[in-house]
Amino acid sequence: MPRIELDPWAEERLERERDGTLWQSSDEPFDRLAFAERAVALVRPRGTTVAICEGRRRVRVEAGRQWGGPPGARWAILSVPKDASRRAIATAVLGLSDASARPYALDVLLREAAE
Repeated sequence: MPRIELDPWAEERLERERDGTLWQSSDEPFDRLAFAERAVALVRPRGTTVAICEGRRRVRVEAGRQWGGPPGARWAILSVPKDASRRAIATAVLGLSDASARPYALDVLLREAAE
């Protein structure tokens, strides 16, 4: 009888290939949650309430429509692990914003970190 072998890590590998930047890690010492907070303040996603919390494996953004809110209102949860890189955090936050703001905001965030 044929057997089907399921790979428990297949979904994670697929996510890594699709969202490679969000898996980037760094051992650089800095306050990742404060950096994420500054990034959200700089980008200011229009009509979006963003909650920032500590994550486990990779930078992750979950977003959706805010039921009961004004038209166009959204919510987002940004999970930031202890070893996330600045680029991964900035890329995730920029995913919440208008596409036209991305190059400018990414440059500002990473330049601010270098200073």
